[in-house]
Amino acid sequence: MIRQVRVELRRSNAPAVAVLLLAIGILGVASMYSFWQGQWLRLGYVHSSAMFFLMPLALAGGAVLGRRDRRTRADELMNSTGRPRWQRALPAMTALGVAVAAAHLLVLAGGAALVATGGAYLGVRGLAGPLVDVLVLVGAAWCGTAVGRLWSSPLLPPLLAAAALVAQEGTSLIAGVDSTLSSPSLMINWPPDTPWETLSDRLLLSRLALGAGLVLAGLLLAAGGSWLTRAGAFASLAGGVAGLVLIGVPGPAGIWQLDAGARRYVCADGTPQVCVTAVNAHLLPEVTTEARRGLRALAKLPNAPTRAVELRLDTIGSNDSEQWHRPKPAPGTVQFLLEVDPDTGRAADVAERIALGGGTMWSGCGRSGDDIAPAIAAAWLLDAETVRLWDSWTGYRYADEQQDEIRAGVRQLRALPEPEQLRRVTALRDAAARCEPDLMPALTGRAAP
Repeated sequence: MIRQVRVELRRSNAPAVAVLLLAIGILGVASMYSFWQGQWLRLGYVHSSAMFFLMPLALAGGAVLGRRDRRTRADELMNSTGRPRWQRALPAMTALGVAVAAAHLLVLAGGAALVATGGAYLGVRGLAGPLVDVLVLVGAAWCGTAVGRLWSSPLLPPLLAAAALVAQEGTSLIAGVDSTLSSPSLMINWPPDTPWETLSDRLLLSRLALGAGLVLAGLLLAAGGSWLTRAGAFASLAGGVAGLVLIGVPGPAGIWQLDAGARRYVCADGTPQVCVTAVNAHLLPEVTTEARRGLRALAKLPNAPTRAVELRLDTIGSNDSEQWHRPKPAPGTVQFLLEVDPDTGRAADVAERIALGGGTMWSGCGRSGDDIAPAIAAAWLLDAETVRLWDSWTGYRYADEQQDEIRAGVRQLRALPEPEQLRRVTALRDAAARCEPDLMPALTGRAAP
């Protein structure tokens, strides 16, 4: 059996299919590198979303292999032997299955190597999605092989690939991404909102059902030509698709769940204490330096916090910016939003984010409509002329539009006697802690006593 598989790996199209899947997989992962850079779980999202294209390609590759036996009449020669049909079909199918599985896992291994090189989080949970997807790819390749042996037309491989793409995209367009009927699409339409979100159990089970149905259907079609085995193959395929549709739940709640290991806090040695989530632990040394600079700046104010932690959500994200402003910190703790600049791979503006509004930017009050006053307070606390805050959507563009106004406010504040400067910044912090929407009156002295 092993020798036969080796022969099939050399003489069949299995290597070509593997190279094609490998190339498409690498292209998909590389094109999204700025999104998942250093993030194991986000790499899993990108890798699994590529199944939208990889599954049809595996199906077409299997059809090409099946056509080979039908076109060269090798199936007639094998049918004349005394061995069971499944034994004659198994070597070629095994070779193709090994090839597509290896291609998919090689992309994962390359991404994992890049993540590990930076010392980032690598959790076992992140392997679940790719391993389930391997079963789907192998099942698609085997179904394609079985269909190719039934119909040897050269149009079959592209037609199968096109049909698989249309079936996926068509259901999403007709039913909508929020409908259960959109589940046949292997494209994950909702990206994760946090780096500690992983593919949910329901999503994995739905894809596992599809993979099992495809594998069983391919085996039954290859095992015999009787109506009973073919009926069993179609039932298996229908069951797999039904499992994908019925088990999966559309929307973020059905796609994602929290990875407890990635979300737990990892804290730096020494004081004041600085903690980040485990998924960002590789950034802890540089974050600690900046966070402690921010805490030293806040120490100018009375009753200043003595601990800084990365802001994390208690539930999965809903791609709602307001959601990030709702979690309340523990007493004596200031929260900071940790984002990574994809151009540098470094954490962006930690000290500035801590100092915003005197440590109240992420204090559980929701999104304030006032950006200028908190930035003026931060610049004053950090002994800077201004603060430039990096934003994941706009870079520095939005913040830089406000630089002249921030610099002017800092100059006006520092023109006052030092006790009055401290009083006004403290008043701004207290007003922000009370969730007041307009903070500028506290800096200008127009706030009610």
